[in-house]
Amino acid sequence: MGIFEAHNLKQIFYSVEGEALTRYAIIKFPKLRRLSLSNGSFFGPKNFAAQLPSLQILQIDGHKESGNLFAQLQGLINLETLRLSFLLVPSLQYLKIDAHKELGKLFAQLQGLTNLKKLYLDSMPDMRCIWKGLVLSKLTTLEVVECKRLTHVFTCGMIASLVQLKILKIFSCEELEQIIAKDNDDEKDQILPGDHLQSLCFPNLCQIDIRKCNKLKSLFPVVMASGLPKLNTLRVSEASQLLGVFGQENHASPVNVEKEMMLPNLWELSLEQLSSIVCFSFECCYFLFPRLEKLKVHQCPKLTTKFATTPDGSMSAQSEVSEVAEDSSINREWTRNKGWKEDGDSCL
Repeated sequence: MGIFEAHNLKQIFYSVEGEALTRYAIIKFPKLRRLSLSNGSFFGPKNFAAQLPSLQILQIDGHKESGNLFAQLQGLINLETLRLSFLLVPSLQYLKIDAHKELGKLFAQLQGLTNLKKLYLDSMPDMRCIWKGLVLSKLTTLEVVECKRLTHVFTCGMIASLVQLKILKIFSCEELEQIIAKDNDDEKDQILPGDHLQSLCFPNLCQIDIRKCNKLKSLFPVVMASGLPKLNTLRVSEASQLLGVFGQENHASPVNVEKEMMLPNLWELSLEQLSSIVCFSFECCYFLFPRLEKLKVHQCPKLTTKFATTPDGSMSAQSEVSEVAEDSSINREWTRNKGWKEDGDSCL
């Protein structure tokens, strides 16, 4: 059964007298295996239900009341394929997209998700950037996994709309070079101007987890550290070209940077298997973590930053040293209660 471009269609089934079906009416489709609806309403009114025990493929394109639609479908015990596109679901808060290849349709669908809070993108081989003019102002969680051609996650212009973002996870994105890029599409000119950097911030970001992004040189420009007041967990691992967690390098034009900066609520810091990392931060020599409870440094052989506690018990990171820090290549772990633990083989 297929219904396409039926713009004025209100319902398919009705009583002989032309009235809507009676309350809680049920129609059975015992042998229907494929159903495709496009730009039209469903079979009947809201109090209608359809039993589809043999349905294997369901495709819905452009439905305006998907919540009512799914409430009307019953007995989908053999459903194997569900294809949804161009759905207007303004109340949707959680979305996971896996192995999606039609990016044009994808971005068109996301435009209407004004209440989306959690977005998970997994195995999208052709995606180079996520945001095509999207404004997801209520987004709290973004997780990006195995998007092989993704070169950047955010642009400067859209960061202001992500004030609610709390969790950022990026795993196995082989071509990722920057987390934040300029708004234009000129790949040869991705230097971030200093005046833009001063205003960039994620005021509610609590957790950052980066793993297996081997072209990434640094996470954020160093001036952005002051724009992460609620960051409590920072984990970076298996990024072979990472030079520093914070840094300017080729990501930014020169800008005045404080010589001492603080991550006031950082609770956990983990740096693991970073074969090229030189320092925690470029430009800023001294970072302070007054609430740090757990620090892990594992297989960072070139790291020159020295981590040490201050007289008041805070952890500090001092990067203005010329030689590799002592024991930087082995596993070191520090907790506020137990102090330093060193193990050349494993790190609990």
